[in-house]
Amino acid sequence: MTPLRPAIKPNAARPSGRWLLYLLLLMMGIRISSYFTLFPGSVAITQVVKVGLRFAMTGLSLILLKVLQSQSGAWRVQYQRLLPFSFYALYLWLGILSIFWTTNVPFTLIQLAMTCESLVFVLLFYQVLCYYEVRHGNGTSVFSWINNRSIFVIGLVFMGGIVVAPETFFRGTHGGEVHRLGGFIINPNELGMLAVLGLVMVYLEFLERRNLIYNALAFVAGVAVLLLTQSRSSLGAFVLVSGIFVLLSKNYWVKFGSIAGAVLALPIVIQTIILKQGDVEEVMSMTGRLPFWSDLISMGFPRAPLLGFGFMSISPNTFSNKFDSIHAYAASMTHNTFVQVLINLGLVGAFIVFLQMLLTFQALATSKDAALRLLAGAMLIPLIINSTTEFGIFGESNYGILFYQFIILFFTLRVIPRQDASTTTQTN
Repeated sequence: MTPLRPAIKPNAARPSGRWLLYLLLLMMGIRISSYFTLFPGSVAITQVVKVGLRFAMTGLSLILLKVLQSQSGAWRVQYQRLLPFSFYALYLWLGILSIFWTTNVPFTLIQLAMTCESLVFVLLFYQVLCYYEVRHGNGTSVFSWINNRSIFVIGLVFMGGIVVAPETFFRGTHGGEVHRLGGFIINPNELGMLAVLGLVMVYLEFLERRNLIYNALAFVAGVAVLLLTQSRSSLGAFVLVSGIFVLLSKNYWVKFGSIAGAVLALPIVIQTIILKQGDVEEVMSMTGRLPFWSDLISMGFPRAPLLGFGFMSISPNTFSNKFDSIHAYAASMTHNTFVQVLINLGLVGAFIVFLQMLLTFQALATSKDAALRLLAGAMLIPLIINSTTEFGIFGESNYGILFYQFIILFFTLRVIPRQDASTTTQTN
């Protein structure tokens, strides 16, 4: 497996920079945690803490970037493959313009502010990672190392939480018969997606045969969190990701063991997670999502087909956050990021998003960096699957958006020697 940035040669004479690596690890963990409802009993305190943590991490990223840039005078940032980023910016620009026609101005402004702030954080933090690799890198991905460990720690906190405060960390469904990890701190499906993203990073280190004992523990913890969330969509993403990495493995015992384990676990998984309480109808309707989507498209979309109801607004009623479905339920988001775009930004927004994703996939497919392709491609699996059933990469503020913005920058931004900046034409 080729290193993430083989062109960057670390200088052995430079200090290891371990303190900075662990600071970046802490920052990423805090940033992810800022999407949690850390104080379920108080909405006001939760919002203040969320905003405070996010701005603190963005500000610290800016400070670190300035320091690293001053210490890395022989290197500079180069921007390339700008179309995926440009179309993402165009999507946000349409969202800003929608302030003039949105049915809920305050909600649109809040969602725009959070999504744009997330993009600023990603732009700053990813540059910090690139400069860190220049000064202290060892040819491996700092991004996967940091997210592997930050998600592992978050998973341990949730598993410890069900022992200390099960009423907070578990969410009861199906009349209290089913308990799902996440509670009211985070949507269990979102936590399941995060667990799969962590397992992607674990698999990457497994392939490079690094930190095998730690990664074995991280794998067990990640699978435990995933199963405890009882998220069907995340479980499907995990199966697909695991299949890819098992095929890439050269160890035939790993392949045989994976197949045998899957066969043995399948009956239990179907009974306890897929068919919760044996409710087949719930599965077939995707927990009521299908009739809700049908009402949205048949009743909501025709009212504003070109430009929608405004960024993240899916209700035709002024100052209302919810769409009242006749055949399902009332909700303020669609549980499908692509339907969300169609309703809140209309056909124009849906076309921009379609082109943006197409350009991102093209950048991934044509990248010459095999490790970068694998990292981005594996991350996209849980992100896209989650986007079909939850907030998603173009939905209301969530860390799925954060990780998708990182993927865009994987192919847009890199650090190169300053003397080569005017002549190099090499792309990822």
